[in-house]
This record gives sequence, structure tokens and C-alpha cells, in this order.
Amino acid sequence: MKTILWLLKRDNFISEVVEELKFSEERKFRFDWAIPDLKIAIEYEGLFSGKSRHTTKSGFSRDTEKYNLAAIEGWIVLRYTAKTYKNLNRDLKKLLKK
Repeated sequence: MKTILWLLKRDNFISEVVEELKFSEERKFRFDWAIPDLKIAIEYEGLFSGKSRHTTKSGFSRDTEKYNLAAIEGWIVLRYTAKTYKNLNRDLKKLLKK
């Protein structure tokens, strides 16, 4: 993911990329990566590790709170897993053409 974002920045498709961006004053939620000027967040869901907080009831519930708050505050959140992260390049380019 980091390499894909770096390449997109290098080729001037995106500007600044921030890791672990705290996006709201309301909660301490952070995005894995964010493009703040476009209000686009990129989240990597670690579903394929042996134990992931994303798959527990409380972890999944916190994630839904985070993504709902992000939407309310005007963010587009793109979510990826180990099987889908290669779609990031294509998805961002599609989104930026709008």
C-alpha cells in the first residue's frame, strides 16, 4: 500500500499522504493512510492474520463507528485487505477522474 501511494504521489496523481492521521476532534480514531486535501482515507483491514481486532465483535463495532463518523465528516474511506490492496491504484485513479 505504501509503495502504491508513493508511486501515485511521485506521478502527481495525489499530493500529500499522511500515515495514522487523526481525522476528528470528536474521537481518537486514526486512518491508516489519508490524502487530507481530498478527504480520502485508505484503511488496511488485517483480516487474514491469526487474530485480528477487526474480526472481534467489539473491534468490528468500533470500526463501524469510525467509518460512520468519517462519512459524516465528509471523508471517502477506501478499505482493503491482503487480497484486494492491489486495487488501490485503480480505485484512486477512478475516484480522481470524477
